[in-house]
Amino acid sequence: MRSNDDDIKIFHPKKNSGNAPDLTSLAGIMDKHRANGNSAKADMLGERLADLMPEDIFPAEVDKLSNKELMQLRALMVFASQIALHKYLPHTILSTQAVNAMYEKIENDSPGFFRNISDGSSFSFYYLTVRKNEDVETEIGKNYAMLCDRDDNEHLADLGKKVYEETDAKVMSLIENFGFEN
Repeated sequence: MRSNDDDIKIFHPKKNSGNAPDLTSLAGIMDKHRANGNSAKADMLGERLADLMPEDIFPAEVDKLSNKELMQLRALMVFASQIALHKYLPHTILSTQAVNAMYEKIENDSPGFFRNISDGSSFSFYYLTVRKNEDVETEIGKNYAMLCDRDDNEHLADLGKKVYEETDAKVMSLIENFGFEN
């Protein structure tokens, strides 16, 4: 029996010439950042941020925190570092590279912590706050306290706010010290 295949369409993809200039431009930007050392600096910066711990910013507070509060504080620092990298580095390519280097080091050094932050919901709460753009620091602090299951604890909310601000300032300072070129 012969079937009628008149209604069957054969898909022939066309060359995508619309993105060629963008890809060429992107490749040129990547080459420029490799040549001027920015790419290597982004990797080093990300690795350094992976080692940033709460005791580096507020050593007196660490002893007073429960394990959950400390873990949530560390997750907040990773989130704040990521946001700051995207804010302060001169190009998205560099911020993405630094973030990837940070996560890779965290995954290699602390796989349990990495799984917790990559599978957890804490970043979702923080991202919503950043997207709302209303008193981000205070709201981040409140989210930190909520994620510690202590919603009404003003001390934890204030600590979360301060850690977010201090992490942001630390990342900005490190970027300045690395001397990234535009």
